[in-house]
Amino acid sequence: MKFDWKKLKRSALQSLGRLAVRMRASQRRFRHAGGFPGLFRRTGQNLRRREPRTLAACACTALVLVAVPVLCLASLGKRAAAAGLEDGRTAELNLLQAESTAPASGYIDLASAFTPAPTPTPRPSATPVPTPTPVMLVKGTTGAQVIAVQERLMELGYMDYDEPTEYYGSITKGAVEVFQRRHGLTVDGAIGEETYDRLMREDALPYMVTVGDEGTDVEELQKRLVELDYMKKATGYFGDETAAAVKEFQERNDLDVDGMIGMQTREMLYSEEAIAKSLTYGEKSDDVLKYQKRLYKLAYLTTEPDGTFGRDTLAAVKLFQELNGLIADGHIGPQTKDMLMSSDAQANALTIGMSGDTVKSVQKLLKKLNYLDSADGYFGSGTEAAVRAFQKRNGLSVDGKVGRQTLTALRSDSAKAAASDTPAATSGPSSTPKPSSTSNPSNNVSNGASADRFVEIALGKLGCPYRTGAKGPSRFDCSGFVYWCLNQAGVKQGYMTSKTWRSVTKYKKLSSMSDIRKGDVIVFKMSSSKGHVGIAISDSMMVDASSGQGEVVRRSFKTDYWRKYFYCAYRIF
Repeated sequence: MKFDWKKLKRSALQSLGRLAVRMRASQRRFRHAGGFPGLFRRTGQNLRRREPRTLAACACTALVLVAVPVLCLASLGKRAAAAGLEDGRTAELNLLQAESTAPASGYIDLASAFTPAPTPTPRPSATPVPTPTPVMLVKGTTGAQVIAVQERLMELGYMDYDEPTEYYGSITKGAVEVFQRRHGLTVDGAIGEETYDRLMREDALPYMVTVGDEGTDVEELQKRLVELDYMKKATGYFGDETAAAVKEFQERNDLDVDGMIGMQTREMLYSEEAIAKSLTYGEKSDDVLKYQKRLYKLAYLTTEPDGTFGRDTLAAVKLFQELNGLIADGHIGPQTKDMLMSSDAQANALTIGMSGDTVKSVQKLLKKLNYLDSADGYFGSGTEAAVRAFQKRNGLSVDGKVGRQTLTALRSDSAKAAASDTPAATSGPSSTPKPSSTSNPSNNVSNGASADRFVEIALGKLGCPYRTGAKGPSRFDCSGFVYWCLNQAGVKQGYMTSKTWRSVTKYKKLSSMSDIRKGDVIVFKMSSSKGHVGIAISDSMMVDASSGQGEVVRRSFKTDYWRKYFYCAYRIF
């Protein structure tokens, strides 16, 4: 019978290939299960639960560990005995040989016969490889390793982007706890070997808020879902109700529907493109008509209310939200409804920070009456000072804003021009009123004074804790801090993430870091979706909510780190 060696060889190679695939799969499963540290942890847990299979396996292992040394010792004993017997026989043979070859004198060299063979020189033992120092970072630790940990946590989205530090504080500890919970590790907030190894692996999981999570960041995300009418209240706990709301939001906004909030879903939540579950563009109803009438009364809507949510209504809603400190998304959700129908609702008025043709037309009127020296279309501190001067001279309420009453007075034939001894203010955002020995500084708010107030408010929050998604008054993230300080300084600005700040058009944009000065808002871009914002307190220092240091801090923005990620700045005052 002829044997097919080629077929046998091919079959053997296929078997070896399948064996290699199974071995690699087993190795991957073993690594994903945590490797040897995971095996030891699970074994310890099973022993504490007294699981029979684990107890039996450990008993067998113990028997093997005891039996192997005993057998080795017995084998060594037998070899030693055999070696001794062999040495005796060799000596006896040497003696007999000596007797047979002895000289006639009868002298026998017994010393030579019994001289043992020379012992070989023992080789020096190899230098032992030093055991690596185990990684252990806990709250309060300082060192270069902390920088590497923070950078990796920021990269994965567990910490907001910031200049990393060597200090392992409460924010770093909290981020590590979320990372450990996400990866099924022991949640202790400390970086041991297992956590460090998992964090630095290429397949480490990015930040994700899901069922079972709780905290300030969860509460802030829920508040946004409430604003968009997907939830009724924010609790800080991510339960089934939140998961259902997130799924509905994702479905309506063409996102992957998984019920979890990752970076993509979070950015969409806070963007102007977010589709609400509440009244929105294109709808037609009596509810739309009701809110249109209110917008018309507050001078936001310029066309007659008709019950159809069209472009004019969309623009009116966005402007209302912007001037009333809401997220300007153009949807009439629960918070917008409450503010719109409340007595605290701010009527439409041109105010500091605005720009456009309407602003320019008002500036022309102020220039005609000698309160302003030019019209550039930007409502800066110089324009605000001119408006205040006009309001005071014409017996109006002095607030520096151009509402219906002020605009009517400006257009009337009886409007009083500026006094001849009062200098005209400069309209630009970087200007201040021209000096005059007869002018009263209290009548105007100069650019410096407005910027001073903004910076004073910001510095007053030094040391306040950092919390992701928090918007004040005692806890902040970077964008929430800028949002709160602007509104406290009298600039009605809706909340924007650091990403949304990149596309602002209402303020003067600065492209060079060397142009930054006190009162400007600085924007940094770390990636397409991640960034940071701060408030300039001089031409080299800023105050901002730092995730790395865990609080509101004062520091230089002209370090190599911040220069690398600088995107732009905005002149607010």
